[in-house]
Amino acid sequence: MKIFFTFIVLGFLLATPSCRSNYKSDIEKLQDNDMNFPNLTKYQFEDISYLRPELLEEKSYNDDNTISELSESYTNYDLSISFSTELFNASSIDVLQYSSDSDDDDLNTLHDHHIRMRENSLNEFTSSIKKKLPSKIGRQGYIQVIHGNTYNEGEDTSYFVATLEVNGECYVFQLIGIRSNMGYLYDDFLDILSSIELNV
Repeated sequence: MKIFFTFIVLGFLLATPSCRSNYKSDIEKLQDNDMNFPNLTKYQFEDISYLRPELLEEKSYNDDNTISELSESYTNYDLSISFSTELFNASSIDVLQYSSDSDDDDLNTLHDHHIRMRENSLNEFTSSIKKKLPSKIGRQGYIQVIHGNTYNEGEDTSYFVATLEVNGECYVFQLIGIRSNMGYLYDDFLDILSSIELNV
């Protein structure tokens, strides 16, 4: 009986290191995939579907990066990355237009509001020029990048902000993370936007 028990213990000890060696951290998964998000999976949000990295987990608390009641937020703490999606109805955009005394269309009003809100939250920042979404996205909208830090942060953070229209409704997508890592993920952000489709 003792011999049998000894073999069980030895088998367990021999198996354990091999199990550990198969474990990969999220940063290793990213590196193994040429610094691109691995395993994009289709998810639904309101009336749309889009591809989102499986590495991101839903936040269980209110997200300071979103302002719409119709929103969802995801994060990966190991990678220090956050992702959010928001839907804005016509009445909420009307409020933004009134409060900012803007004559712009809905997309411009919504996009500019998000950019101003983000810039106002930062101690120091640089903002790229607002550009129309690349043609490969296949939708009308705008994209902009902000780099900056808050009073509580030492390292710069990058904010990718895209505002677009799907079937007459306005959505805001954001990908946020440490600046030194985010340069690799801009094309992933565009791939997410390109994957958006209307639910049928």
